[in-house]
Amino acid sequence: MTAAGDWTGKVGDVWAREWPRTERSFAALEPLLRQAILSVAPDRGQFLDLGCGVGTTGASIAVARPDACITGVDLSAAMVAIARERHDASNLCFVAGDVLYMATGQPHDLVFSRHGVMFFADPVAAFTRLRRRVRAGAPLVFSCFRGRSHNQWTVELADATGQPSGDDRIYARGPFGFADHAFVADLLARTGWSVEASEAADFDYVAGEGTDDAAALADAVAFFTRIGPAAAVIRSASDHARADLLERIGTRLARYARNGRVAMPASAWIWTARAAGEPA
Repeated sequence: MTAAGDWTGKVGDVWAREWPRTERSFAALEPLLRQAILSVAPDRGQFLDLGCGVGTTGASIAVARPDACITGVDLSAAMVAIARERHDASNLCFVAGDVLYMATGQPHDLVFSRHGVMFFADPVAAFTRLRRRVRAGAPLVFSCFRGRSHNQWTVELADATGQPSGDDRIYARGPFGFADHAFVADLLARTGWSVEASEAADFDYVAGEGTDDAAALADAVAFFTRIGPAAAVIRSASDHARADLLERIGTRLARYARNGRVAMPASAWIWTARAAGEPA
């Protein structure tokens, strides 16, 4: 389980160091999410990029909506620092902090997030608070992983490390916290959001790249020793057990190595909702 507070420390720092790899893993999802955001984004206004990471999504929206003011917020100061280094636009800024408790000026006209909404200790309280910080009718667009069975990278890692797969029907802070469609639909309805769409978005999760398949495989194994559900298991294993884990992971990932890439089937939900009346 990844708690929100983890992003202010070691988890956020690791993701900041590994940002080229993490951005690569989501590169095929990015245009699908961007299309969904732009389909409802007004021409101008105050936009919030929740859990902005290193700023990829917010920067693309800033280019497409030059008359809007986009603020990217993330718990990780390390990732916000990278976002500021990567992107320089007059209508875009990045802030480190907890978006739920930061002072804001005008209400937001749009909220969007790429996989940044699944880490709240109390999602009902969080989405209720978000609703109160936007204008009536303002759109909310976010992506989140579908269930583990739709994301082969996590299936392979769980099998290789002997980890329990987890129950996607039960909310737990972490990558698959919003995997259950019924849970998210009910959450949004309870917190003052009217759902307009929930689309499944299949994409290739690129875990490794290299000059050949062997190099790509080594890159993928190295990636999963730092990011994802296997990383903690690998770190805590003895030297002998760690070597065995890495061999098993490599064997499973090898079947996805093609043309200098390790690309694995993955799938996300892309939700679109609007701020309705006052939440209950």
